[in-house]
Amino acid sequence: MYSNSLYLGFRARTVKIIIIVNIVVFILIHVFPTGIIHLLGFTPRELIFKFKIWQILTYTFVHINLWHLIIEMLMLYFFASQVENSWGRREFLLYYFICSLASAVPFLIFHFNTFSPLIGTGGVIFGILVAYSLMYPDDVILLFFIFPMRMRQAILVFAGIELLTIISSGDIYSLTHLGGGIGGYLYLKSEFLRRKMIYLWQDLKHISKNKIFNKEISREQLDREVDRILDKISKYGVKSLTKKEKKILEMKSRYTEDRC
Repeated sequence: MYSNSLYLGFRARTVKIIIIVNIVVFILIHVFPTGIIHLLGFTPRELIFKFKIWQILTYTFVHINLWHLIIEMLMLYFFASQVENSWGRREFLLYYFICSLASAVPFLIFHFNTFSPLIGTGGVIFGILVAYSLMYPDDVILLFFIFPMRMRQAILVFAGIELLTIISSGDIYSLTHLGGGIGGYLYLKSEFLRRKMIYLWQDLKHISKNKIFNKEISREQLDREVDRILDKISKYGVKSLTKKEKKILEMKSRYTEDRC
């Protein structure tokens, strides 16, 4: 997993851009501390009364503590890179925004009158961890860099820690982390159900002559793409495939079934 994560991290352009933006904002904050934090951090009253709608997303790029920044950027690099390379840039960015929005909701509800803004990528990262645990539940990670644990179990430990922190201290940041994770989970579950319905509908439909004709025309191009993808799998593994490449393999499989 670890060598593959390093390789995919280099390929995930969107994640790299997000990390660079976080670092740049961190530097700017220490040059213009008050102005940048209140401009980009999420303050509910500023969103409602001054319509600073960009804060719903930009607060995830704001960090004050260097150690906090390093930990969150490392988690983005190793986990978000895998997700982006599996889904593609557009779907990953949409999910990033959904987790950002879901993470901001508890802060909006319980800290509406506060003038201290919500900052940090914690809620989004929790959502990404949820996505990763659904995609690769049997991947083994080193929990706290010490304990080897499968991802399906590790995500429950993370959630339990956040929940205990909320119960014991009422920490709003732990609540926003859970908000991001729950929002991401609900979104992904609805997407999985929708995709299953689409596949079921495609299986029940009769293939029209026009579709068969189009497949005949593109068969040579499809075979070339499949050969390239199979070479990629042999070198880097199935997890290196993008969403588009997985669809091409599925198309080839359906085409073969139709010809039988």
